[in-house]
This record gives sequence, structure tokens and C-alpha cells, in this order.
Amino acid sequence: MAIGNDNKARLVPLGSDGTSFTGDPIPVHFNPEKYSTGLTMTWALVGDGLQWTKTTPANLVLTLHYDTYEERTDVTTLTGKLRSQLDPGQSSAQTVGCLFQWGKMTYPGVVESITENFTLFLADGTPVRSVLTVTLRPWPQVS
Repeated sequence: MAIGNDNKARLVPLGSDGTSFTGDPIPVHFNPEKYSTGLTMTWALVGDGLQWTKTTPANLVLTLHYDTYEERTDVTTLTGKLRSQLDPGQSSAQTVGCLFQWGKMTYPGVVESITENFTLFLADGTPVRSVLTVTLRPWPQVS
């Protein structure tokens, strides 16, 4: 699958080998306003000092916004699809992880957590705005 050229962020479900695509790309409603990642350094106590042992990529934490206020529809119709496609317990396509793509930025990983916060409601309580925090653990590297 080619890297997206339209600069729209998306999540692509991945199979157990980390390369096979198990479903259609999941577009995000709005490109992230922020994401975070980093490196984790592992140190060992050697005598009276520390010795570096390895550096591994850290999790990717995405903040994704969804809004259906103008349509006056339940925002969970959008976010529920994302949640069900990326949850290996709910996905019928044998999804194990996903590839986050945004322009040239790619990050293959497994979904560690999805937290959804509802921030706007219609008068009847229907949620119409949501912020998802998606945490991806790096896909295991084969040495």
C-alpha cells in the first residue's frame, strides 16, 4: 500500500506479520493537532556506575478530534468504527496492529489503549464532539 499523498492522516489495520493489511484505511476526522513519541533508554547498574544497554522507540500517542455537531448526529458512529476495527477482540479481519500514516510520517504499532472523551452534546445528551487519545506501542523489531 502506498503512503498517502493527500496529507490526510489515517490508520491502516495490520495483520500478525505487521505488513499485511487486514482492512480498509481508517481516516481520522481531522489531522492531529499534536502527537508525541520519543525514545526509551535502558541502563544497567555496573559496579558503582551505570551502563547503557539499549535504546528503543517509545509509544506514539495521538490526539484525534471528531465532530458531528453540524450534522447533529452521534459522534460514536465515527469513533465506534475506529474502535471496533482496531480492537483485535472485535475485529473480524484478524487485525493485530495498525500503521499510522500522515503525509510522509509512518508509525507501525499495536494499539495499547484508546481513551475517548466526549466534549459537546446535543440537548438530548447525544455526544457530537469527541477527543480520542490513541496509544500505539512500536511494532516489535526483529533483530
